[in-house]
Amino acid sequence: MQELPNIPLRYKEGVYGVSEFAEYMDTDADDAISFDYDTQYQILDYSVPLEEEQCAMTLYSVPEEDLFQTLRAVYDKDGTLQNLTATLDGHETLLYIYYENADHARQEIRKFALQNADAIIEQLKQCTETVSRLFIEYYSDGDCMDYHAKLGTPAQMEAIRQEYPGDSDVLDNAGNYPSENIEGDNVRLGIMVRCAGDCRSANFQYAVELMSKHIEEHALPMLDKTADFKYICAEYD
Repeated sequence: MQELPNIPLRYKEGVYGVSEFAEYMDTDADDAISFDYDTQYQILDYSVPLEEEQCAMTLYSVPEEDLFQTLRAVYDKDGTLQNLTATLDGHETLLYIYYENADHARQEIRKFALQNADAIIEQLKQCTETVSRLFIEYYSDGDCMDYHAKLGTPAQMEAIRQEYPGDSDVLDNAGNYPSENIEGDNVRLGIMVRCAGDCRSANFQYAVELMSKHIEEHALPMLDKTADFKYICAEYD
């Protein structure tokens, strides 16, 4: 089984793959990103040094060949690791991003949040049915982060009403609707927020508010809505 070398936080300017860092296999983890890859279950665990803490990250369903062949580390002219990515199943996946400070982190999170909201809006635009509900659901436990949209049709709402007669609250519960979740890139969202350090909760909420407002402003006008339509944003557990 191949082993991933540690990726130093400081190197020389350029873009490098796994083979470049063979000599860093046993580098002190305090100065590098260290990896543990489970070939059988395709799970990638890795540790990122952030100020005074080691931030443990986990990615699932990571193809071994993709990981070893496409892992790329980008260093700026000062030799600082700017980002670490891999193309997994044809999709560029962010593993690490460097922020100069808290303001820089907010700027990058804002930029991504709007792009992520646009990706969700593009999927919502494909809906040709009349809708009664648009739900936004989100969740974070500090490690796992999720944000998605979900549509509810009049037929679905009527079926719920008949199943729970006299209980109008169930109509506003996304879990009662069988529609599929509409997502952007939750992996990237989680990595960007977690790499910002100890402000994870505030930065996640910041991203949620940006995305939800952007979707409200740009998706709702395009949907064919019933007279009793509701846009509902809620955290789930």
